Amino acid sequence: MRLYRNKQGFTLRAMTYNIHSCVGTDKEVKPERIARVIGDSAADIVALQEVDNGIPRTHHQDQAQMLAEMLDMEAFFFPVVRSGDQKYGLAVLSRFKFIDVHCDWLPILYPKLKLDLQKRGCIRTSLQTPAGPVLFFNTHLSLYRLERRRQIRALMGHDWLAAWPPETAIIFCGDLNAGPLSPVYLRLSRRLSDVQKGLKNSARPKATFPTRRPLLRLDHMFVSKTFSILGVQVPKTSDTRLASDHLPILADLELINPP
Repeated sequence: MRLYRNKQGFTLRAMTYNIHSCVGTDKEVKPERIARVIGDSAADIVALQEVDNGIPRTHHQDQAQMLAEMLDMEAFFFPVVRSGDQKYGLAVLSRFKFIDVHCDWLPILYPKLKLDLQKRGCIRTSLQTPAGPVLFFNTHLSLYRLERRRQIRALMGHDWLAAWPPETAIIFCGDLNAGPLSPVYLRLSRRLSDVQKGLKNSARPKATFPTRRPLLRLDHMFVSKTFSILGVQVPKTSDTRLASDHLPILADLELINPP
């Protein structure tokens, strides 16, 4: 665990990563590559999207548990989509103890029309760190603009973010399928700070998709004002270019006002 204390407060490293079911850009299913990317990052908390469990295309792997064992971390998996024993969804890996976990599905467009849109969801975990509890959100929003707007309204509401006062230590991560000019991004920015823009004298924010030639900034991490942003990386290495079709985001965060 790399969390430590300095004169001002506690620091930790958070990551968000769409792992594409551990299917690399070479079409190979290799969870060990994802584990290597996460391990090399020394992240304390990781939000994972597109995680498989029991699906034939990825050899019936329980990917959240496999990664947790490879990395010696705790895992929580939320099967947003389920068909019999086949599951697909979100996971959180953590070096800290889970105090509490809440997960639920997000609204879909016109549910009565039975459009067979993919379900979307969110995990909210409360983690016990040496500095006190930290709320860590992980989500993956719809491909469709109107559906994303409905989903972000729900996430900003009293069942999710609005349930917590401004002084709460919050990290909000995910593949939002939305760029920095979108209503989804702008709405989140009114409550939380984008880590890629929160650094003093920060460089231009980096795109995360696709890995071979990143053009779009679809993956995001936001934090509450209780965090100071010390450093941000979007690592482009031979491993990250190959392991998934998305690049991860890493942020070093200092908890300046422990709750």
